[in-house]
Order: sequence, then structure tokens, then C-alpha cells
Amino acid sequence: MKFSKQKIMLFALFMFSILIFGSNKVNHVKADAIINNSNSKATAVRSASVKTDKVIVTPKKSADSESPKSGSKTSVSRGSSGRSDVVSYAYKFMGKPYVWGASGPSSFDCSGFTAYIYGAFSINLDHYTGSQFEAGQSVSKNNLQPGDLVFFNTYGDVSHVGIYSGGGQFIHASSGSGKITVSELSADYYSSRYAGARRILK
Repeated sequence: MKFSKQKIMLFALFMFSILIFGSNKVNHVKADAIINNSNSKATAVRSASVKTDKVIVTPKKSADSESPKSGSKTSVSRGSSGRSDVVSYAYKFMGKPYVWGASGPSSFDCSGFTAYIYGAFSINLDHYTGSQFEAGQSVSKNNLQPGDLVFFNTYGDVSHVGIYSGGGQFIHASSGSGKITVSELSADYYSSRYAGARRILK
């Protein structure tokens, strides 16, 4: 079988290209081409070399980064998940001492506690029970949801506040217990002094 000189030269050039580029550790993506546009003018697309041995690693998000830290600000979703986040965060302070006028994080009074918890979720409440009783919207006792503020007439009109945690319970800074604790709404002391509730999260 006879080969023309032109075919032999093309074959030799092809083999030479394999020897040269085959030993290179970098994988080349060759994009040289001629593209004809609508005006019949030729446009050259230049080649590009792409390294394929690069690995991009993204850092894993730790579980701790999901919950707000003391004094931090974070957004809270409106709805049941946001309310449960508020309650879960409040429980992190169980047992912290009650100190009149304190607003956390090492000690609290009742309105200081509720203001601090909601403040961690970028919701500002005054450190005053009477002002908190005007916040949000009124909600009946039968329709309480976790995260709602519950108010009591303990030593005067609307003088105590806590956060409803569900199941007929609320978490609060109790002067009687001297600490952050959980109490039953149905307990005689609180049921007889119940003043109402406000929903901060719609």
C-alpha cells in the first residue's frame, strides 16, 4: 500500500504531538476552532489549558453555629420553628439567679429575662413588664403557643412576665424561686394571678 508524502508527514506530525503532549501532567482542553459567523467572517477561538488535579474543600458548618450565643444577634423565622427556637434558647439559662433589675446573661429579673431572650433574636423589648404587655398582639389563654409572653398580677397590675414553653408551662425568672425556672400555668398561685398573653412572633 502506497502513502503519499503528505499523508506520511501528517501521520508523523500526529505521532510527534502524542509524544510531546502525552507526557505532560496537565490535561489540556483544546478549544481551537474556526467559527463562521453570519457575516462569513472567520473567528478564532483560542485554546485554554485546564488543570484537573485541583480539589476545592468547603468547611463544614458546626452544629453549634445554629444556636445564638450569649449577647449575639440572629434572625428568627416567623412561625412555629421560630417560636421553638426562642423557647430552646430560653432553656439554656435554666437555674441562673434572679436579681431584681438584672438583664443577663449571668442573672435576670423577669422582664430582663424575656427582653434578653428576644433580644438575642433581634427583637427589642423594653426591660419593663408594662411595656412588654403592650407589645405584639393579644392572645387568649386557650390559644397560647410556645414563645408567647404570659403576664401575671403578682404584686401589682401586670407585674410579672414569662415565656410560654408549651404543655401548660412557662419559663421565667422567679423571685420566689430565686432563679430561672419552669412553672405550671395551672398552679394556684399563677392561675389566680394570670393577666393575659401577648404574641411577639406571628
